[in-house]
Amino acid sequence: MSTARKLAPATLAAVLALTIAPAAQAQTTATAAPSAVDQAGWVLHASAQDKAYLRQAHRGHLAEIAAGRAALRESRDRGVRAIAWRLIRDHRRLDARLRSVADRLDVRIPDAPSAEQRAALRAVTARSGHRFDRAWLRLQADAHYRSLRLAQVELRLGHSEWVKDLARDSAPVIRHHLRMIRAEQ
Repeated sequence: MSTARKLAPATLAAVLALTIAPAAQAQTTATAAPSAVDQAGWVLHASAQDKAYLRQAHRGHLAEIAAGRAALRESRDRGVRAIAWRLIRDHRRLDARLRSVADRLDVRIPDAPSAEQRAALRAVTARSGHRFDRAWLRLQADAHYRSLRLAQVELRLGHSEWVKDLARDSAPVIRHHLRMIRAEQ
């Protein structure tokens, strides 16, 4: 038997394997449900709770950054100014991570703090001197308490581990801010 005749069945088998396997794989892939979990097993979609947390936390970060800038403009108190610098730095970092998660989960986040947050800051900046500092510290304490409650709700009711990690990781930073604010009040 010649070499060509011996190789013909093997060659035919290889050609058939290469042409049939991709077609079978494409058919299997087309009928399979789209995966909602990544390689680490994390949910790749955001629940309504996750989306609400991302939006509210983002607005909170924007409001804290704006409030920090206002304190740097208006206050002459060293303690208030030190807190303001810390708020700006920490909330920028937290928000950068939040924006990354929102992008991954395809969640649209707002461009500015809420109307209520803007109005509260305007009311504080209408004051001056010592009255500004006290009002600003009260505003910051209230905002940080709300942030902690928001994170607790996300940890209890959220679905996405990425979003829950944000809530979990932001809590110590927020608690540290609260300690600084209380010490200054």
